Amino acid sequence: MRHLALLVTAAAALSAANAQTIVPRLDEAGHRGEVARQMKAKSAAQFDAADVNKDGKLSKEEVSKVSDYFAANFDKRDTDKDGFLSWEEFVGHKRWPK
Repeated sequence: MRHLALLVTAAAALSAANAQTIVPRLDEAGHRGEVARQMKAKSAAQFDAADVNKDGKLSKEEVSKVSDYFAANFDKRDTDKDGFLSWEEFVGHKRWPK
């Protein structure tokens, strides 16, 4: 019974890991399917709503008003350490031009 519980937990963790990467993989493989289009549109709407001053980048203050996740992970997402999230840093890859 204990082994079954561990197996179920491991399967759930693996499923969650795959779910986090499915859109970039679809996009990278050149499959511009409906899922990728919807995710890009949703991400763009969230980015645009957060970009209050319309400068094309998000400050930590702007991010904190729309997303607890991005506020908590701001420093990890800010890969160039300029104190802002670019579109690419916001979505986590460069395969979706804005």
